[in-house]
Amino acid sequence: MDIEKRHASDYYEGFLVYSGEYYSAYFHAETKGLSSVNDYFECCDDVTQASLLFLVKRIADTGRIYDETKFRIEDRQNKIYCFKPKKERFFCFFFTGKKIIITSAYTKKRQKFDRNELRKAIRIRNKYFVV
Repeated sequence: MDIEKRHASDYYEGFLVYSGEYYSAYFHAETKGLSSVNDYFECCDDVTQASLLFLVKRIADTGRIYDETKFRIEDRQNKIYCFKPKKERFFCFFFTGKKIIITSAYTKKRQKFDRNELRKAIRIRNKYFVV
């Protein structure tokens, strides 16, 4: 088995965002001490950080976010979802053990979402699942 795939899921454990009744949410980490999506989050303004944390807490505590303008599926085939706190987008997926892994983030600048960022989220997700 590829070492990268075997150990990818170990990396997020140090980057817990919030643990609720239904889910625990984590930032994906490239290594045990490095998470570029966490770094991106840390560079966001206080309002964006609070908005993302509110959305993460809502889904973790209740199991669902009904407002599609704040959370929706972006790629049905690969099961990639997106938190939309403000103009920032945080891609994520659901992982075994009732975990949500937040893979990557970017600032939306156009009407449509960034396909390159979606492909990045899919690549990260694939590291968590043995094909």
